[in-house]
Amino acid sequence: MFITLHTIALMLYAILLTFGRIWILMLASVLLAIFLGILSARVKSAGAIIIPITDVLESVPVVSFFPIILIFLIDRVGGGLGIELAVDFLIITALIWNLILGVYQSVSQIPDEMFNIVKVYRFSGLKRLTKLYIPASYNQIIANIMPSFASALFYITFSEVITVGNENYRVFGVGSLSLQYANAGEYDLIWVLILFIVGAIALSYYFIINPLLKRSGTYKFETSPEEGEVTRETRFSALASSVNTRIRQVVSSGVTALESINRSSEGKEFNRVKTRRFSERSLNIITGGILLFFVGIAVYLVAQAGFADAFSKYLLNGSSLITLTFATLFDLARIATVFAISFATMVPLAIYFGLKGKTGRFFTGGFQILYSIPVPVLLPIIIAFFTPRLTPILGERIAFNFDVFVVTYLSAAAYIFFNVYGSALSIPSELKTIVRTYKISGFKKLRYLLFPGIFPGLVTGSMAAFGSYWGGLQVSEYIVIQDKTYAVHRGLMMLIERAIANGNLLYADAIDIYLVLVVTALSFLVWMRLYKYSQNRFRL
Repeated sequence: MFITLHTIALMLYAILLTFGRIWILMLASVLLAIFLGILSARVKSAGAIIIPITDVLESVPVVSFFPIILIFLIDRVGGGLGIELAVDFLIITALIWNLILGVYQSVSQIPDEMFNIVKVYRFSGLKRLTKLYIPASYNQIIANIMPSFASALFYITFSEVITVGNENYRVFGVGSLSLQYANAGEYDLIWVLILFIVGAIALSYYFIINPLLKRSGTYKFETSPEEGEVTRETRFSALASSVNTRIRQVVSSGVTALESINRSSEGKEFNRVKTRRFSERSLNIITGGILLFFVGIAVYLVAQAGFADAFSKYLLNGSSLITLTFATLFDLARIATVFAISFATMVPLAIYFGLKGKTGRFFTGGFQILYSIPVPVLLPIIIAFFTPRLTPILGERIAFNFDVFVVTYLSAAAYIFFNVYGSALSIPSELKTIVRTYKISGFKKLRYLLFPGIFPGLVTGSMAAFGSYWGGLQVSEYIVIQDKTYAVHRGLMMLIERAIANGNLLYADAIDIYLVLVVTALSFLVWMRLYKYSQNRFRL
C-alpha cells in the first residue's frame, strides 16, 4: 500500500470539516438543552410536554426522517447549503435529547435546602442559573457529552452520504470519504483514515473533554470532604463560593427560623403564599400554552410534508400493518438481546471506574477514544471480516445478523456506561464514608449505596441507548457495498432503508409514523414510569 501526500491531505481535510461541524453543533445543543432541561424541571406544564416528546424523539432514529428533511431543505434552500443544513439539523437532533434529559434529571434532584438558600439570599435569575442550575447539571452534561460526541460522529459519518432513489446527496467529510474507499475496495485506506480519526478523537478528548471531566468532582451536594482532600465547608463549587461558611447554619436552622417568622406574621404569609401559587399557576398556563402552540405548528408542518398521505395509504391497510408489526417484533428482539449484553458489560465497568477517582478518569479517557470511532466507518470492515468467516459455519443470513448485533452494540452501549459512570462519580462522599466506617460490603453495599446512586443514571442511559439501538439497526440492516446488497430477512429498519434507497419516501414516512407510535407506547408504558420511579425513589 502506497499513500501519497495528496491522500493524507484529503483525509485531514475531511476530518477537519467533520469535527468542526460536531463541536459547533455540540455547543449549540448544550445551550439549548440547558434552557429546555431547566424549564422542564422547574415548570410543571413544560415538563409534562417537553419530557415525553424528548423521550419519544430520542428513541426515533433520526436518520429515518433525514431524507424528508433533506428533500425539504433542498427544495426550500437548494444546492450545497440545503444539504449542509440538513446534515447539521440531523446532528443537533442526534445530540440534544439525552442532554435535555440529563439536565432535567439533575435539576429535579436538587435538594430543597439549596432552593431555601437561594431564596434566603435572594439570588437573581442569572445567579440561580450560574450558581445553582448549571453546577447541579454539570456532571450529567459532561457525562452525556462523551457519548453524544460518539453519537455525533456516528450520525454525521452516516448522513454525509444519503441515497434517495437514483439521487446521491453528499457533503465532504470522513463519512463520504470512507464510503468512497469502501466502494473502491480500498480497505487499507479505511484503516489509515481510522487511525487519523483516532488521533483527532484523542486531541478532542485531551484539549476539550478531559479538562471538563476533571471538574466533575467539584460539583457535588455534600457537606464533608472526601478522604485525603483539603477540608472545605462544602464542595458545591460555585454556589459554595457565594454563601461560603454559612451554608451549614442556613441548612440546619433556616427552616426553623422561617417557621418562627411565619407564626408571627401568618396573615402576610398567607397572602404571600396565595400570590406565589397564583404566579406559579399563571406561569404554568402561559408556558404550557406557548409550547402547545409550537407543537401544533410542528404537527401541522409534518402532516403537510406527506405524513398524512402516508398514514392513509399504508397504516390503514391491514397487510401493511401486519408486515410492519412482524418486522418490529424482530427488531425489538434484537434490541432486547443487545441491551442485555450492554447491561452485563457496561454497568459493572461504569460502577468500578466511577468509584476509582483518577484511575477511573484515565480509563474513561481511553474508553471514550475507542468508543468514539464512528461505526459507519467500521461497518464495511466488520462486514468484510466477519461475514466470509461466519458464512460457511452459520450461513450468510445468520452471519450478517451477527454483524448487525456488533454494530448495534457499538452504536449505543456507551450511553449506559457514561450515564452510570456519571452517577457513580456523583455519589456523595459522606455516604461512602458511612459505608467504609461500618464496613458495609457485598450485597448490602450494592443495595444501599450503589444501586440507589446509579439507578437514575441507568434509566437515563437506557433511554438514550434505546433510541440509538434503532439507529444502529438502521445503519446495519440494509447496506450496499461494491454493488452488493446486505440485508436482514425481517426488520423495521431494513424496510425503511430499502424504501429510502428505492425512492419511496411515502412508505418511509409511514414506517416513521408506525415507529413513533411504537416508541411512544414503550415510552409511556416503560421508560416514563421508570424515570418517575427513579426520581421519586432514589434521590440522594
